[in-house]
Amino acid sequence: MKRTIGAALAAMAASAAVSIAAAQSQEARVDVAQADREAAYRPAPTIPSGTDIPVTLDENIPVTRDHIGDTFQGHITRDVKVDGRVALVADTPVEVKLVEQTDGPKAATLRLVKVNVNGDMRRVQADVAKADTDERGLSTAKKTGVGAAAGAIVGAVTGVGVLKGAIVGAGGGLAWGLLDGNQAREVKDDTPLRFSLERDLNID
Repeated sequence: MKRTIGAALAAMAASAAVSIAAAQSQEARVDVAQADREAAYRPAPTIPSGTDIPVTLDENIPVTRDHIGDTFQGHITRDVKVDGRVALVADTPVEVKLVEQTDGPKAATLRLVKVNVNGDMRRVQADVAKADTDERGLSTAKKTGVGAAAGAIVGAVTGVGVLKGAIVGAGGGLAWGLLDGNQAREVKDDTPLRFSLERDLNID
């Protein structure tokens, strides 16, 4: 009888040990999964040079000599990721500047000059604006227009034709002919653009 009770107790102890081990294993898996999730949402400390920053304009930009040097508001179109980690989230505020094109007469282009990092509008150095067609569902024919030869006129390269009249430069950069006086030419609100960083951006 004592032997039977002892065996039962031993079996119960073994079962309890297995349950405890299983619970500990489950907790370990949960901890690992949580760590993975936190790592996925932890911003990358540096966005390297060459990273594309997609930007949507939040206001109309008048392309006139009087507005050269002025800055305008926009936001990041979609998450910017580095090695699978989100470095800049969609809707992050940015500023772009209207600047005179250096390799062509009487034309202006846009540069990304500031990005909001942890509440601070931080200066960045980026290439001139290019058309952002990645998320717009454009047809092959329309996308081909963005990569046209230097000096080609872009007509309705986005779904709403907001880049009509822009000139495609040798590197694919966009420019708009400068106008004087009250002549009207604008880069429209909601225009999708893309800027490539020319220097690393530290976001710590």
